[in-house]
Amino acid sequence: MSAVDGPFTRRGALAVGGVALASLLAAGFLGVFGDAISDPPTALADAWSPSAVGHRAYLALLREVGVPVIVSRHRTADKAQDGAVVAVLEPRIEDGEHGARTETLVAIDRAARRLLVVLPKRAAAPDPLQRRWIAHASLEPLSEAQRVVDALELDSEVVRPDHSIAAWRGPLPAPALDAPQLLRSKRLAPLVESDDGMLAGELAGEGWRTIVVADPDVLETHGLGRGDNALLAIRLAERLGAGERPLIVDETLHGNEEQPSLVRELLRFPLVLATLQALLVAGLLAWAALVRFGRPRPPPPALAPGKAFLVENTAELLRHGGHLRHAAAAYLRAAKDDIVARLRPPGEPGAPDAWLARIAAARGRTRDLRMIEERVRKIEDARHGAEAETVRAAQAIHRFRQEMTHGAADDPGRDRAAQG
Repeated sequence: MSAVDGPFTRRGALAVGGVALASLLAAGFLGVFGDAISDPPTALADAWSPSAVGHRAYLALLREVGVPVIVSRHRTADKAQDGAVVAVLEPRIEDGEHGARTETLVAIDRAARRLLVVLPKRAAAPDPLQRRWIAHASLEPLSEAQRVVDALELDSEVVRPDHSIAAWRGPLPAPALDAPQLLRSKRLAPLVESDDGMLAGELAGEGWRTIVVADPDVLETHGLGRGDNALLAIRLAERLGAGERPLIVDETLHGNEEQPSLVRELLRFPLVLATLQALLVAGLLAWAALVRFGRPRPPPPALAPGKAFLVENTAELLRHGGHLRHAAAAYLRAAKDDIVARLRPPGEPGAPDAWLARIAAARGRTRDLRMIEERVRKIEDARHGAEAETVRAAQAIHRFRQEMTHGAADDPGRDRAAQG
């Protein structure tokens, strides 16, 4: 089958191949760096979720009131050692003491001097049509929250009373909750409590403080706007010093751990702007460094057309040959011959040089002619600066010829010189 009979022309095949290659590169890029360009699409109880059980609204509220919020996806315990406030919101850990997430929670607890722990309560199923929404949510077993309490060694019990709470007491604002999840503890100092247990409790020592919130409804999206829940959620963070210090929100205990990468950081805003600028500059430099693009330019001709090339080459040969004085003398001789040919009447007797001397005297140019002749005689080919002196002499010769031949037709001195 010939190229004409094929399904694609050569240009069409190249276009299809280029589109396929670009699509492959884009898919690989998004697969590796997709999370670095935008927030992960999630509907669960984590820092990016805008769903009913998500924490995105709470973190946005904290930023609105001036609290610097940092989402941590790697080695949160190391970051906690700098004195920042650490928030562990609804952590998911394994059953037992030796699970990886359990050990991570314990490491954060030991490293953090100011720690906010919010116990888990609900399990949510994402909507298959809207990845950032939930289809439904259900209460998790109490054991999920109790595992967190036991890992932190709080000597407390998680309970869910079967009736609503009417009276709340404590130094913080009262919440608006239906069927709350509470803690019963003798070790924690209550911050918000009722007769059935405490919603928020505090454990403090010299230079450190830990606050445990039993029910996440006060800061999840669905409950944040009820009553004074938003105010309570802000007060909990401020009690630990958030605002004066940044708030680090751990996401490793939600399975969102990410190894640090320089490339990912360069693709995050605002560093992505500098990255794009560097790529643009590199592209321009590569473009400027190209040897050629398209068909090669035709080589210049060996001999350029026109008189200029001939004159320049002749002058160069004379300069290299060391004949500057001879060239100046020849130019003076040619100028004299041109003046005589243009001014001398036909058949007038006399030698050309003598006749030119009379004409120059009649026009008051005798001194100029003698100076030019003397300048030409004094040119020494081997002396330094002879080239410049030759050029000046040639300029003087050119001016003398122009002055002598300008207005020759009506020059009154010409007739007097001829008669004399």
